[in-house]
Amino acid sequence: MKELYLVLKSSPEAYKTLEELKYEGFNATVLSAESLRHAVDYYPEEHHFFTLRHIEKEEMMESILCLFILKDEELETVKNTIRERTNGFKDIKGCMYSFNIEDYEGSL
Repeated sequence: MKELYLVLKSSPEAYKTLEELKYEGFNATVLSAESLRHAVDYYPEEHHFFTLRHIEKEEMMESILCLFILKDEELETVKNTIRERTNGFKDIKGCMYSFNIEDYEGSL
């Protein structure tokens, strides 16, 4: 099993990338995120990373964080889709990295 982390700058194209991965049959845990610098520099009076202000104003976070758990043979397929959709992270800023999962229990 493999663990793939994907971070994309939030945008309509980033969401289209996730839609394509879903269409291809992959699933992930998806979280809204923002950089520490953005959270502190732009809202220094707030000491929470997510507040009611975000909900009330329907503000999107700066980035999307995805955690995929994949079979070994699925990893390159997912990475290639991400590379193509982001144009090697030139069109959609972000990054991805993966790890071997040594011990896994679950229903995937």
